[in-house]
Amino acid sequence: MRTFLPPPPDFDAAAYVREAAKAIGLTIPPEELAEVALNLERTSGFAELLANVPGLDAEEPAPVFRPGGDAP
Repeated sequence: MRTFLPPPPDFDAAAYVREAAKAIGLTIPPEELAEVALNLERTSGFAELLANVPGLDAEEPAPVFRPGGDAP
């Protein structure tokens, strides 16, 4: 049983992790790179699913609760 959605077919998570880490000065030990890339692949699958929800861009956000503030 699959426990996560697959990433887009052309997404290279390991390359992204290496370049992103380099860009922000983060050191990822080589033995950990595969696990970090796997988690990124899982996350990208969920992001792809959410990006394809119809009408999501047209939705209005909920009002922001501000304690002690005036009601909108």
